[in-house]
Amino acid sequence: MSPVMFPCLLVDDDGWVMPCADDDELQGLTEPDFIDDVVAAFDASARPLELHLVGEGQVIALRPTGDPRPDELTAHVQFYFRRWTDREVPATAQPALTYVAEIAAAIHSTPVRRRRRS
Repeated sequence: MSPVMFPCLLVDDDGWVMPCADDDELQGLTEPDFIDDVVAAFDASARPLELHLVGEGQVIALRPTGDPRPDELTAHVQFYFRRWTDREVPATAQPALTYVAEIAAAIHSTPVRRRRRS
């Protein structure tokens, strides 16, 4: 399977979506205990990712686990924007590389709510 393509999106158990532009940002945003909180992750082509620890330094690594799942990715993105922001959900774009990059940019530029909507 081909290597992970950045940016990637991590989804935690609260529905929070965290974009990572590259491996350095991934390491800065995460820690070993965080792996248990991630319920989904996708690379720039919308492939699902598995997070795992590597080596003594406990570096978090990503590994693609299957074919692209754009519908699953879109469901997580919709949940995030509807529950955590006051912004409309960005429109789905093709190809997935464009969509993931647009979502990452939208998350970085959108203020979040203090409390999640139910």
